[in-house]
Amino acid sequence: MGEILSIALIGAGRTGTPLLQDLLKYDYIKILGVADVDTKSPGMQLAEEHKIACFTDPMALVKTVGQVDILVEVSGDLKLKEQIKNLYEQTGNRKTLIMHDLIARLLISLCSRSPQ
Repeated sequence: MGEILSIALIGAGRTGTPLLQDLLKYDYIKILGVADVDTKSPGMQLAEEHKIACFTDPMALVKTVGQVDILVEVSGDLKLKEQIKNLYEQTGNRKTLIMHDLIARLLISLCSRSPQ
């Protein structure tokens, strides 16, 4: 893949951490930021190790990264997703795709399986 794909991640716990681990393996993926309320979560610590911007306020991440290619939202906060959609509508952001948490879990499941 020749194009760099920009990604931001909200939720660095049991779903976000393995996803972040997998995404960091690819040169064509640029992680612009990670947000979690728990600064000691494994995903936040991993992000810090890789010099990725970390946020405890997910909306601060969303506003800072702007029109990122993919926003992975796996925090489990249903109200947050609505806030993000409203912000994107207000700012005219038609570029960013908000990845559904079910798709994120499927992706993690596929990445963690051994080829048969």
